[in-house]
Amino acid sequence: MTKSVTDLFKVGLVLFFTLLAQGCKKEEITAYEVNRLDPPERNSTTGEPVRLLAAIFSKGDSTWFFKLIGPASKLSTKTEDFETFVRTVRFSAEGSTPPIQWNAPSNWKAGKTNELRYATFLIDPEANPKLELTVIKLGKDAGSILANINRWREQVGLGPVSEGDLPTVIKKETIQGVEAILADYTGPGGKKGAMTPPFAKSFPKMPANPPSNQASPGVKEFKKPDTWEQVPNSAMSLATFKVNETAGKADITLTPLAGPAGGLESNINRWRQQVGLAPQSPEMITSALTKLQTKSSVALCIDIEGSTDRILGAVISTPDTTWFVKMKGPNTVVKMQKQSFESFVSSLQFADGAK
Repeated sequence: MTKSVTDLFKVGLVLFFTLLAQGCKKEEITAYEVNRLDPPERNSTTGEPVRLLAAIFSKGDSTWFFKLIGPASKLSTKTEDFETFVRTVRFSAEGSTPPIQWNAPSNWKAGKTNELRYATFLIDPEANPKLELTVIKLGKDAGSILANINRWREQVGLGPVSEGDLPTVIKKETIQGVEAILADYTGPGGKKGAMTPPFAKSFPKMPANPPSNQASPGVKEFKKPDTWEQVPNSAMSLATFKVNETAGKADITLTPLAGPAGGLESNINRWRQQVGLAPQSPEMITSALTKLQTKSSVALCIDIEGSTDRILGAVISTPDTTWFVKMKGPNTVVKMQKQSFESFVSSLQFADGAK
């Protein structure tokens, strides 16, 4: 009897503490792994906020982008110059050259242009980083206003806005008879690394040392001349090559851009500027073009010879992409490489739709 009572007492204690434990037990916690959102990085050189001043003009079939970005403290003294400059922008009559004009401050220096930049101004060449105002001309399909505004906001570390919020973050103003969209943003700074504009095609770069006929997104096939060496790509090029001759060096780039990419005339006139020549009329440009058959379509080619440098260019249009092949270097070097350049252009075969 005593043993039974003792056993029952022990069982009762076990049940009591079990129920007590269950009553005091906390609700089960489920852990979820969440990716940490890193805050935007500040300007890598100064560690201070970044400011961006920009303007967009739409005229006919062209969209013009003016942008100045840099440390906020540096731009605070340049804002008035930027706004004054933008308000001098005026467009020429349709078909006239140059298509656009402006009055730049006397202390601004002209900088380099490339496949994307119609013009560059060095606002403060001694600044670190340098302050550059860029002018880019593209077609009317150069992305929506919202897409471009959100891209710029990202570059200074600000979040995107919706279509409904757009009127609160831009300013519209009629300048020389044309409506302009003005933007002014200051933020902690965007992520490091170059940002791809919405009008650029984001194909992966070709391999470091591609063999002949190497396939790549957007390009099914090409044949690199044996004397060409592949080098690191520029920001916008899918592939970049160089050739060394006794007389000097020439550079070759293969660049895809979305849509008509500003049109044939503006791109060729930009190349002419790069070798020190004045722009030409559409009629003169058309008369200077030659046609070259590629494995996908016909390339429109041009040979532009300046006083010291020369450019061989080829423009190839596929359904949603314009491909630019350009060789630039000293006159004698480019002349020697003309056959190799044409052979490379002829070997290009693009993916269907070049998407």
